[in-house]
Amino acid sequence: MNDNKILRALAWCLRTGSTLLFALWTLTITGCNNPLEVDENPNSVLEEDLDDPAAAPSIVSGSLGTAAKGISYALAPYTTATDEGRWRGSRDAWNQLDRGNLSDFNNEFVDASWPFITEARYSTDKAIERVAKFKANAVGTPDANKFDKLLIRAYVYSALMRVTIADMFDDFVISDKKEPGQAIGSTNMSRLYDEAIANLDKALVINQLSHNKDAELNRFIYGMLARAKHAKAVWLLLNPPGQTLTNRYVNAGTDDATAALAIMAKDYRWQLTYSSSLLFYNEWSYEVNSRGELDVISAIKDPFDNVDDPRILAETADFKDKTKYGGDRYSPFTVISEREMQLILAEAAVAAGNNQGALDILNPLRARNTLKPVTDVAQAGALLQHERRANLFMMGRRLADMYRFGITVASWVPTSDAITRPGTFFPITISERRANPNLTGGR
Repeated sequence: MNDNKILRALAWCLRTGSTLLFALWTLTITGCNNPLEVDENPNSVLEEDLDDPAAAPSIVSGSLGTAAKGISYALAPYTTATDEGRWRGSRDAWNQLDRGNLSDFNNEFVDASWPFITEARYSTDKAIERVAKFKANAVGTPDANKFDKLLIRAYVYSALMRVTIADMFDDFVISDKKEPGQAIGSTNMSRLYDEAIANLDKALVINQLSHNKDAELNRFIYGMLARAKHAKAVWLLLNPPGQTLTNRYVNAGTDDATAALAIMAKDYRWQLTYSSSLLFYNEWSYEVNSRGELDVISAIKDPFDNVDDPRILAETADFKDKTKYGGDRYSPFTVISEREMQLILAEAAVAAGNNQGALDILNPLRARNTLKPVTDVAQAGALLQHERRANLFMMGRRLADMYRFGITVASWVPTSDAITRPGTFFPITISERRANPNLTGGR
């Protein structure tokens, strides 16, 4: 693409507010080359170029850019509402979240995340649609298989957005550009997990049938399948919100977690990365490391070893390492990890009453960070709860775990949603309520 075309593309993006078409994003996977990246260097493309098969790499990379940005914007209010982060600035809407009030659709920071989350959902779905069309049109030609990996990535990114939305929102709207959609409905949000799983299953089939099957893509697909199935089971525990739970543990996603572990190295993780050379920064990192409106908790004691948990200390230090990440806005976000797969299997053991089996999984995790083993089988549930906190720190899992394990934070006020109606997440926000004629209740 020549310089004039790039400049025209940038001008179009600025006029329309689009970020999809001028995004160059990369993913970093620890210890290996990343096939989820585009093999070539994608530049921006014009709207009329979107039907050109040559634009496929840029379309998929652009959708990943919107996903990375959208997740970071939602992660900031989500983490503030948990015991992983805290409000320390002057903006009342952050204070509202810190106090456990999540259901106000006027909250400015949840509302600020809405356009980025909805754009990411739209762009990742559109990437599937366009690349699938390119692939279908290439059947019977020498290019028949060239779109396989791009289509796999598109399915994966769409699944990632659906899981994120279902994890963080109590309701959502899926619209098509200028055509406003209907609210999914709070009782139907688990369908997003089902849609994510269906997309991942399609990605897996394509990869298995591909003439050039990619093991690294399989790691990510299986890891996301395990995460989606586990997250859906947790959602079913918490809905409808406000109920008293008699069972706090789930047995879900184990087959996929096992498949993922068979091909994942120890401490494998997949991260969204941000940098000054890209268009978007990590909003959660910006609020903590740059603006100082929010902060990450300083330390948490390991309840079984009475020391500051080294996993949380390490993650916090890494998150705040401005030198390592080239500034104060670019800390990465971990999507899935090998440790999470271990935790899914350990929880299944607890749910099945196999406490020793859970300890046999969790103690080796602790040994990696020189923490003492726990030998009392009666402590398996409590150990699992802490190990999820320590190994999934700042990964967008904590609020659901706090709700289901009956954990509160001192900043939550007695009248807050988090206390009176555990299981409450974010609503459809005021911007959508005002703009969408299918919705009511905006003011």
